[in-house]
Formats: sequence, structure tokens, C-alpha cells
Amino acid sequence: MSDTTVIILFVNAVLWIPAIMLMIHYARLGAISRKQSNVDVSNNQPLPSAAIIIVAQEEAEKLRRHLPVFLEQKYPAEYQVIVVDIHSTDDTIKLLEQFEEQYPHLSHSSIPASARDISKQRLAMTLGVKTACTEWVIFTQADCCPEDEDWLANFMNIDANAKNAIIGFTKYTQCDSWLMRKRQFLRLRQQMLWIPFATNHHPYWADDTLLAYRRDYFFAHNGFASDSKLQAGAATLLVNKNISSKQCAISINQKSILLQDTPLPHTWLQERVFAIETHRHTTHKCLYRTWAALKTLLPLLFTISTVISCILWFQNTIVTSVLVALWLCTYIVRDIAFYRTTKQLNIKSYHFTLPYLCSILPLWNLQAWIRWCFTSKRAFRKKFV
Repeated sequence: MSDTTVIILFVNAVLWIPAIMLMIHYARLGAISRKQSNVDVSNNQPLPSAAIIIVAQEEAEKLRRHLPVFLEQKYPAEYQVIVVDIHSTDDTIKLLEQFEEQYPHLSHSSIPASARDISKQRLAMTLGVKTACTEWVIFTQADCCPEDEDWLANFMNIDANAKNAIIGFTKYTQCDSWLMRKRQFLRLRQQMLWIPFATNHHPYWADDTLLAYRRDYFFAHNGFASDSKLQAGAATLLVNKNISSKQCAISINQKSILLQDTPLPHTWLQERVFAIETHRHTTHKCLYRTWAALKTLLPLLFTISTVISCILWFQNTIVTSVLVALWLCTYIVRDIAFYRTTKQLNIKSYHFTLPYLCSILPLWNLQAWIRWCFTSKRAFRKKFV
């Protein structure tokens, strides 16, 4: 075996070893969920009181469909549902008043029209926290819905005595079309990154659709005061700037997952752009971005290196066979890791489309970044009400 052949195999091995380790990590999210799903609610410690806070704006139809499921939870402790309206002109207020007659633990309020010093979303969330009379508050959205009446008990069924935040998991309801499967893949992959990262290193990200926060801790750290001028990223920055890994818990068992309505294309693209802006205001971004970049680029670099090496040394059967075997091993490990996670979370698996999705991911991220560059920075700031 010549020195050049040895060098080629060595370079590919250097790329392959960390790449295969990163692929195995994709199964981490499913492992966390599998462990928590084996815990029986009835055998756990008493659950704390909680208030579900829903911010709504022109979403009467969504509340009509989803709110009854939140209101009919079988929760052994005290719980409230608080809906904060942002100047809706549809039937939101009328609908809430009707529900309040039927459900005494439901209350609603509206943000004052004279408010000028905080974004509408953060003001509504803060008003909901002030209205709550419970130990914990749970932030979610009007387009989200639990799967059954045991969702709240399962979500809060963790040891949170020394915790101040609980990060949850949300998935889209319908992912039959290719476009929706692409969106679910992008969301799931991000969750595979930041959810394990939250407990191992530092809570970097949180989903606005499902975050529990200890009420007293919210006021002790002045809520959203440090980022009150931003429109998006309320849950992320609340956790990122105030919570350490020891203070953060993950609740991701199969029965604690929220379902979110399929977003419109414009809404989904806007969320991607606003997420990039939120990244600019986070802490611990260097470590997380390095971790995310390695998981994105290392397998891609290994694939490119394998293809180039096979083209240059196609006459050397041993070299090409070893390289192809290593690449197939990487693909199989990644597919198994993804499959175990998607199966645990009841998400349709990707299998043969996975190499394409992972390869094209940098281009999708670049597309979102270009949109962010050409978006006026005023769009990310508060809109006075």
C-alpha cells in the first residue's frame, strides 16, 4: 500500500470517526423520551399547581377547536387556563366569555391599548403571568393542542424541585406532503440539537409553543425586561439568559407532546427569519453554533471526501471498497438513530430521503440567512400597540 493511499485513508478516517459519533447522537432525543415515557404518573410525587397561558390575536377559530382540550385536562392539582387577547376584532372575546360560563378555571384578559414600552407578545405573556395564582406558568399558543386529557399531568410529571424551567416538545399535526415533511425535518433536527444541549451544557433555545417557567423566578429576574424591544424569541431568551443547565428540565415523554397546526408558508418562512435574529441576542452562542456546525458539515465533508477519493482512486479496489463501506456505515447509523427517535415521538420516518435532506440543509439555512439580510431590522423590533 503506497504512502498516498495511506494518507487518503487516514484523512477519511479522521473525518469519519467524529462524523459517526455525531450521527449516534441523533438518537439521544428519542432515548430521553423513551426513559420518561416509562414513568407512571400515578406513582410519582404530587404535582405542582400550574397555569396555562395562551396568547391569541385574531384566532377565534383556533381557540374554538383547541381550548376545550386544555380546559378538560385531568390534573390532580390546581390548574388554570389564561387567555390573553391582543386586540382581536373577531369573535375571540365573545367565545372566551362563553367558555368561562362553562369552565370556572378559565379566565381572559386583554393588553391595554395605552402600552408603549414592550412588544405585544411579551406584554401579553407578562400579563398572563401576573394573572396566574399558581407555582408554575406554561406558555403556549392558540394553534397548539394536546393529544388527550392527560397531557398536562404527563408534562409536569418530572422531578422539578430544583428546576425553574421545563422545556417541552411540539410537532406539526399533518406531515403528509413533501413540503410539510421538509418543515418537520428542519424542526426535528433543531430539537435534536438544542434539547439535549440544554441539560448537558446550557439552555440555548426554547420553543415558544411549550415552555413551563416557575412564576416566582420569572418576577425575580424581571421577566422580559432585558429583551422587551424584540418581537420574537420570547421563550428562547427567557431561558437562555436566566436558566442554567442545572435549573432546566426536559419533559418529552410520548404523552406530553403538543400538536401544532400546519403553518402557512409565509408564516413558516417568517419564523425562520426571526429565529436568525433571535440567535444574535443569545448567550453561549459560540459553543452551540460550533456544535451545530459540526453536526451539519462533518458528515457532508466526509461524503465529499469519499466521492473525490473514489473518483481519483477508482482503480484501487481496496481503497474504494473501504471508503464506500465507511460511507454506508455512516448512512446506516444516521438512519437508525433518526428512526429510533422518530418512532418514539410518533413522527413518520425519513429513511431514503435522509441523505438528501441532510445534504441540502446548508442551502436551506443559507436561503433563510439571505432573507434575513434583506429584511428591515425594524421588522424585528417591537410594534407599538
